[in-house]
Amino acid sequence: MKSRIVGELKSVEYDPDFFESEPYPIPYFENNKLKVGFIEAEHQPYLDGADNVLENFLKRDLVERKKDSQLVFNYYNTALKYGYSKSLGIKKIDEVWNFVRPSEIIVECDESGTFYLNVSCECEWEEEHGLQLIFKDGLTLIRAGGHE
Repeated sequence: MKSRIVGELKSVEYDPDFFESEPYPIPYFENNKLKVGFIEAEHQPYLDGADNVLENFLKRDLVERKKDSQLVFNYYNTALKYGYSKSLGIKKIDEVWNFVRPSEIIVECDESGTFYLNVSCECEWEEEHGLQLIFKDGLTLIRAGGHE
């Protein structure tokens, strides 16, 4: 199985229907290398769509990330408001990214054929639920919150 974007995909031991790439540099995260997971890679239409979404996301860089800061900051601010976290001394909204560590990317498709790129992250203000970033079609950050 091969992605035209991230190359060879390997099945994982715990789920033979789930495939992942080797770590790949992600511009949105300062070129940190992350594995990319594919849920239905054995189906070519899914794989083609997933590659398109991934291609869209890989065009997003630190400038785009800065624009997305408000949603992530809102999640942090909610944790502060309800006493789930202590203040991290964030002075500017985009400083919130200093407390985020991405761990993996998974490309999913819903029943209507809409693709979403999900980034799982650890964050210092919510150790239990972490941070999940969801990008519709790999282009637009539509959700920043705890893992569901």
